[in-house]
Amino acid sequence: FDTMVVPVCFTISTAEVGVVERFGKFTRLASPGLGCVILCVEDLVGRLSYRVQQLDVRVETKTLDNVFVTAVVSIQYQILQEKVYDAFYALSNPTQQITAHVYDVIRAELPNLELDSVFEAKEDLALTVKNALSETMTQYGYQILQVLITDLDPDQVCMVLLTFICLI
Repeated sequence: FDTMVVPVCFTISTAEVGVVERFGKFTRLASPGLGCVILCVEDLVGRLSYRVQQLDVRVETKTLDNVFVTAVVSIQYQILQEKVYDAFYALSNPTQQITAHVYDVIRAELPNLELDSVFEAKEDLALTVKNALSETMTQYGYQILQVLITDLDPDQVCMVLLTFICLI
């Protein structure tokens, strides 16, 4: 029998990495450029981007003075090049994991502050979220670059009452 090896070519873009498996088992990472796998033996099972990604998370919670506030938290993150394997295989949905941690931290911290203090503590809250995310996500191959609280909106009833009080 003559064994015929049939290569299948693919390309990986700059700032990306490909994940190659042989018979379902991880074998290697494919660098940017032209790559090949052996048909029916190897498979390019995924691609990951090294680019900085941003996730915006909306969290609604109540402050110490019983005002509902919606916070928009923006998380900028990227895959650590030395932990691509972990980033690909450890989490099926990293954005869901990040979102859960943001909810956990914001819903633990905001109820301890009054509405006025929430606006003053934006940077501290963002740093708390970043530290919690960094501690968890690094082990999965993700680096948290920046966390920003980009918006804080008290509920509409509170806004109307505050406007009314200011007019008096």
